[in-house]
Amino acid sequence: MELKKLPDAEFEIMRTIWRMTEPVTSAMLNAQLRQTSPAALWKPQTVLTMLTRLEGKGYLRSEKHGKEREYYVLVPQEEYLALEAENFRQRFAGGRFSGLVKALCDTDDLTQNDIDDLRRWLEERSRK
Repeated sequence: MELKKLPDAEFEIMRTIWRMTEPVTSAMLNAQLRQTSPAALWKPQTVLTMLTRLEGKGYLRSEKHGKEREYYVLVPQEEYLALEAENFRQRFAGGRFSGLVKALCDTDDLTQNDIDDLRRWLEERSRK
């Protein structure tokens, strides 16, 4: 199944699940979302709808245990972020890595530590 970019709300659900220990139940997810996001956005029925959509898209799988469903991640965060980065690179930098790096790094808040980290990362990549 080909992964597709998630709408913001579904991404927020996945981002929260990625931080949790599996299995995740809707009750656990609701509790976590209440702590990290405005409660008005996350009604229990909305969360259940999002979980069903994410399962249908292949991001999650679930198992029913009694009255509760337990959810398990099928798409790791790193895999999804790589997809997002590739989409972003293609869309905004014409597919060029240098264009993407320039766009991301051409700000006033880029520190010397950031530059040193990038330089080390590039040197490691060039040795592969």
